[in-house]
Amino acid sequence: MSPSVKQYVADNIDKALESGWIKVYYQPVIRSLTEQLCGAESLARWIDPDQGFLPPDKFIGTLENTRQIHKLDMYIIEQVCKDISERLSNKLPTVPVSVNFSRLDFEEVDMVGFVEGLVSRYDIPRDYIHIEITESMIVSDADLMRRMIDDFRDAGYEVWMDDFGSGYSSLNLLKDYHFDTLKLDMEFLRNFNDKSKAIMTSTTTMAKDIDMATLAEGVETAEQVSFLRNIGCGKLQGYFYGKPMPIDEFFDHIEKQNIGIEERKWRHFYDVASINARETDEPLEILEDDGKEFKTLFMNEPYMRQIFSETSSSLETTDEMIYHTPSPLLKKYRNFADTLEKTRNQETFYYTINGNIYRFSAKVIAENEGRFLIKGTIHNISTDQSVRMLNSVDSRLKELNHLFDNITQINPSADSIMPLLGRSTYQYRFDANAMKLTDFFALMEKEVVSSADKKRFHEFTNVSTISERVKASEKGYLEDYFRIKQQNGQYMWSANIIMAIPGTGGKEFLLCARALPENVKDIMNETKEMFRFEDYGLESAEMGRYTKLFMNFAANSTVKFFWKDKDRNFVGASQAFLDFFKISSIDDLRGKPSEKQSWSVDKKRSIKEDTEILTKGAKVENAPSQYIIDGVIHNTICNKMPVYENGKIIGVMGYLVDIGEELSRMDSFYHIDRFDKITGRMTIRSFLNTMVDYSVQYTATGADYGLIILRNTNHDRIAVSYGQEVEHKVLKAAGDQIVEVTGNSCAVARNMNSDFILLTHVSELQELDMIAAQLKEKLEGIKSVDGYSVTIKIQTGTVLRSEEGIIDENILYTAISRLK
Repeated sequence: MSPSVKQYVADNIDKALESGWIKVYYQPVIRSLTEQLCGAESLARWIDPDQGFLPPDKFIGTLENTRQIHKLDMYIIEQVCKDISERLSNKLPTVPVSVNFSRLDFEEVDMVGFVEGLVSRYDIPRDYIHIEITESMIVSDADLMRRMIDDFRDAGYEVWMDDFGSGYSSLNLLKDYHFDTLKLDMEFLRNFNDKSKAIMTSTTTMAKDIDMATLAEGVETAEQVSFLRNIGCGKLQGYFYGKPMPIDEFFDHIEKQNIGIEERKWRHFYDVASINARETDEPLEILEDDGKEFKTLFMNEPYMRQIFSETSSSLETTDEMIYHTPSPLLKKYRNFADTLEKTRNQETFYYTINGNIYRFSAKVIAENEGRFLIKGTIHNISTDQSVRMLNSVDSRLKELNHLFDNITQINPSADSIMPLLGRSTYQYRFDANAMKLTDFFALMEKEVVSSADKKRFHEFTNVSTISERVKASEKGYLEDYFRIKQQNGQYMWSANIIMAIPGTGGKEFLLCARALPENVKDIMNETKEMFRFEDYGLESAEMGRYTKLFMNFAANSTVKFFWKDKDRNFVGASQAFLDFFKISSIDDLRGKPSEKQSWSVDKKRSIKEDTEILTKGAKVENAPSQYIIDGVIHNTICNKMPVYENGKIIGVMGYLVDIGEELSRMDSFYHIDRFDKITGRMTIRSFLNTMVDYSVQYTATGADYGLIILRNTNHDRIAVSYGQEVEHKVLKAAGDQIVEVTGNSCAVARNMNSDFILLTHVSELQELDMIAAQLKEKLEGIKSVDGYSVTIKIQTGTVLRSEEGIIDENILYTAISRLK
């Protein structure tokens, strides 16, 4: 480049930006599995009235050498945000845009803060902006770039590594930094030979192994597209799909080429498909099911070899041959798919074609708005080797069947379970075929394992440690004994063994169970009680028949009762009481007075009642009380009485009745909802009733209280972009975060749309504002929900009941009017 052009660029960059000589061009990014537009890269073009068209290599280097590159990059990112905002506002199709940065940008400017400011000013979701970083930038200043990468990702932006393979330290960078997408340098395709193909295949597979998406630059031919699709490269960019263009021309080109545009709500769905499509020697298919028709998104060559004599068929032809035929087999496929979508487990389907026996194993990997992604593998098990293997396995299972009542195959890492032989004597209430492994164990623990054995059973079935415990076991397997409830209500001792299945790499195990002989059961029943007395606050098991009756009542009744010592400290409680207050163990309650628990609203009243009982032998009958549990106000009736020993009062015993639970039986007849079905928090109806209680306390005792309104101004956009299912997940996540911040100090309700309302006892407006600020920060910190990227913007409004001019009739309206 001539010195005059360099000088011109250095001297005129400010004027070029002010005059609009710098233009943003966009180049299409296509998802390989669907061939839809899923993004674009923004590129700078300088169209000068004097110099004419200046390509990037004529001005980028000069701007970096004169430390002015940040001016260009700040201009480009702002223009991108403007374009995205305009299209979103006009309800036009919009896709994410990646933006390039220079290392010098981060030295000259707080670029993370600048981008955050633009996203806020133009009101666009963060997932529409992707940050591109080159490996040369990292090599030149590793510490700075590590901070920038972490800051951008923590803020909710994807960070992509550009030009991977163009430098000398790429693999080390992947080890030390986390990127969301790897952009393969176009030089790989420029020299498109066997060596470059092998490198690209290995790189794509490696990226998926470390949870990184892939994009290939420089795609120019149909041959390259086919190759990249077959190795599982998720996104494609290059002149085959379009050159860089101004935004209006860009979308006109997409329309003329008849290229569909991926909607935001399907982005995560197809991201999951892309990350699972890969080069492998195992047969692999990624299938999309809309409930009516199947569509193959990916099928590798080993899969095709299992079912076709030739492997050159297109996916469209393949679908016509398999899924669009009048064959009775298609109905079986549909039934199998329905089972997959119901159980979400790994399932296996056997069928025959032309004398061959096929085993198709599959699992649902994503779901959205009634569409499912199914990942499957297939094997023709009619080969001699496979038959011998099956006969061997079948023989071994038959041998085990002589030793055990039932045998189940489990895979802790896949959270799957598959009954093989026998029928569990404890499966009369639930079917293991339709469950995840963790759900199966949890249901067993809850429904059929005796109370005294629950803790040991929980430890025995901890799926996260099964593999390690089996390896560490001297026997080579795990073994324990539990009492299992039978259909007749009786408990029987059962021996349970978990052993590894050889050849599965420690991933699959057999869970085997057998009933113990009668004499062994008698001995064990004599030495172990059905209930652990210490779980309910008792010290000795030598208490006779009435004690056992009481312990059965404490363990199994729905009555929420408790007892305290003479110092008002909890000594024990029924299981129903512990469950009501979400207390995992009696140890978390024992030795503590009521006022130390966060759930009590009126602690002074409880102290007064207990004192009257302990000092005067008084009784408390049907006394109203309130408790906050997970942000929900529970109105209860409490009855308490003294406990006597040798004529002296030694403690307090009482029980609670939850009015809401009792009324819910009546409400079910009138379809009245007290709890929001989406978030689990209070409905506005319940909340208004609670406000009346707070108002009565304020009038009677002067107990001040405040009200907080929270509103996500981006709620409607989330609902429109993603649909109702994701909208509800975001609301649920918001409700959970609110309770995480406030604990049991606030009553929480969801009003219309995204509005949450909170009530809490406070004495200063400043304290209320601090709680609101904490909640705002927490909610805006939600960057994604179930893989769907979200940008939440919270308005808050607060009001204190004791403020001048505030009355019961205007407190809610005042809080709403203060939203900001």
